[in-house]
Parts: sequence; structure tokens; C-alpha cells
Amino acid sequence: MSFCFFFLALDHSATERRSRLHFMRQWSQVGHNKKGRISRDMLETWAESLNALLASQIGVSVFGAFLRSEFSEENLQFYLACEQYRHSSNNFSLQRRAKNICATYIQPGAPREVNLDSKTRDLTLQLLQAPSHTSLLPAQKRIYSLLDNDCYLRFLQSNIYSSLLKETE
Repeated sequence: MSFCFFFLALDHSATERRSRLHFMRQWSQVGHNKKGRISRDMLETWAESLNALLASQIGVSVFGAFLRSEFSEENLQFYLACEQYRHSSNNFSLQRRAKNICATYIQPGAPREVNLDSKTRDLTLQLLQAPSHTSLLPAQKRIYSLLDNDCYLRFLQSNIYSSLLKETE
């Protein structure tokens, strides 16, 4: 039994190294936008709030790369999918997106299942039986709270954010 655990730990460690290498490749490409380097003002704006970070396309890319390195990118992907869902233009698009989001993020055992408490998950599944633009709000608010109170704070303390700040000095 301990051999299996050791093997899994080694496998996880190798997976983590590959993920971090992938992250570093992405990170090296994210540090520049079309106008040059990311500005100090942009970085300081990102530090104001998660909303400010999410309002920036570059910010979302950098934050997404950080979350990918921590194996928690599904929370950001879910939040962004909910934003697209809320802005769906017609009922067909709304129903199609609801089905896709449910199968990808909400159903127990979904490929990118997000961490929802059972009450929020059950309510969301119930609301999606007759999809409306607000059906995903309870789940989206819950995941936003997780991003804001956990992932975002870790991002601001991360090497990636610190490195970007140092580059602007």
C-alpha cells in the first residue's frame, strides 16, 4: 500500500513539474501586450479588487495562468462561462449554454467540477430546469466568493505578480 502511495506521490510531483513548466512558458508570453510591457498602473489596478483584475483581458490571462499552475483554473473558467451565459442573446443560446455549463462544471463528477456546497448545487440544478439569465447567479456568486477570498489573495502574493511588479520598477 505504501508503495502505491509513493508511486502516486511521484506521479503527482512529475505532473506538477510539467504543469509549472507549462505555466512558465505561458507566463513568459503573458508579460507583454501589444503596446509593450504591462504597466505599473495596470498592475496596481489589478490589486484594487478581483473585479478590476477581471475587467482586464490581460489580467484574466495572467490570473488564468496562475490558477492553472495551482490546478484550480476551473473556477475562473466557470465564472467567465456564467458571464457569457448571462449575456446570451436568445433562448436557444441560453438553453445550449446552460446544458454545457451544467455538464462541464456543476453536475457531480463533471470534468471540471467546481466546489459548490450541496444547497447551492441543488438550487442551481433546479433553476436550470427552466433556464433564465439569472439561473446561474447563486453558483456564480459562490465561486466568485471563493476566487475573491482565496485565489485572488494568493495571486497577489504570488511570484508571478511580484515578478511583474519588479519588471515595472
